[in-house]
Amino acid sequence: MKNVLVIVYYFPPMGGSGVQRPLKFVKYLREFGWNPIVLCPEPGAYHAFDDSLQKELTTLNVEVHRVKGKTLLHKSGNRKVNLSSSIENYLRKVSQFFWFPDNKKGWIKPGFQKAKEIIADKSIDLVFATAPPYSNLILAKKIKEEFNIPVVMDLRDDWLESHLLSYPTQLHYLKMSKIESETLKVADQIIAINNLIASAVDKRNVNTKKVKVISHGFDPEDFAFKNENRDSEKISFLYSGTFYPESGPEKFIEAMALFLNENSSLNDKIELQFQGNLNNEYSSLFKQYGLEKNVINFGFLPHSEAVKNLMKADVLWLNNSHKKNSSTLSLGKTYEYMASKKPIIALVPEGDIKDTLKEYGFAYISDPKDITGLAKNIETVITLLSEEILPTPNESFINKFDRRLLTKKLVSIFNVITEY
Repeated sequence: MKNVLVIVYYFPPMGGSGVQRPLKFVKYLREFGWNPIVLCPEPGAYHAFDDSLQKELTTLNVEVHRVKGKTLLHKSGNRKVNLSSSIENYLRKVSQFFWFPDNKKGWIKPGFQKAKEIIADKSIDLVFATAPPYSNLILAKKIKEEFNIPVVMDLRDDWLESHLLSYPTQLHYLKMSKIESETLKVADQIIAINNLIASAVDKRNVNTKKVKVISHGFDPEDFAFKNENRDSEKISFLYSGTFYPESGPEKFIEAMALFLNENSSLNDKIELQFQGNLNNEYSSLFKQYGLEKNVINFGFLPHSEAVKNLMKADVLWLNNSHKKNSSTLSLGKTYEYMASKKPIIALVPEGDIKDTLKEYGFAYISDPKDITGLAKNIETVITLLSEEILPTPNESFINKFDRRLLTKKLVSIFNVITEY
């Protein structure tokens, strides 16, 4: 069995969507002849910790090496922090002014030292690094240059044109562009989560090999439980995950209020459920539209419990209101939503998410700014639920996103590279 050194920042006990992709690859790699050895920093200050993902990692009996992060987020120890969206946005802007490629760069030096120790002790056949943070890819580059071990770099977001990056000056943009180019050109293979990101990276980095696509996905084992009966007296709309500052619940709440103004008999039947880190600042929004009594906030839940709520809800909804490069986003929740086979209401522009949901066949899609269209979609779904005439989603399409199959695709790349 070959050994792959997996370089990752977000990893259990941390929670959230960024953790699941590398964790699930690690879970299934051995089935296809690759033994994962994980290198990551200690968690530091973070907004979400997930016991269920940590338990899953423990059962895998995987070798995990953790190092001191030496970043601002590690100075206060491993603890949970919750920041308002305004503070979070401010800190992101400060970070993007002073740190390249990101504020996680403090873990590169200790990570490289630990990598040298691992390589001296074990035969490492390949390095797999996933980003963001892009500091992970800088670390992989250093290992490649020092030891000439094949490297695969995985992009869960675009890099230079990431929807989360806002460059203070043109000099900042040019510097990041140079860092991206110098880093990606040493990779033996680059992977992106969708075709739009792959195409953008290819065009910017002419010296790279053609970027391959491995999407986000879902793990069928996470859904292997007996589903509880839903409350037949209520119609529940669930949003799962964290809202970004410029992509919040405002439009959905406005559309729901519009629908209920015209269907007041349903006021007491609608439940607006949220799971994740729902910021307290949205309380005034719910009050503004008279929906505070309809809201149920589960807070942040272990992933195992979050999946159970997906299966109990009547309708799932998601939105993408980002102003920058919104078409390139592939929200991780989309794939677990599809795995639930529930109706999905989506507020999304043209792009990867919309294309994916069209193939799913059970999604009701409107532009994020189209409040009337969104309210109409809410009415359509409620009518279908009440009349029990829901369509059947495209199961063959859903099954393409099985984490085991995605890992097999990743391994096929590993095998080709290590045959040279």
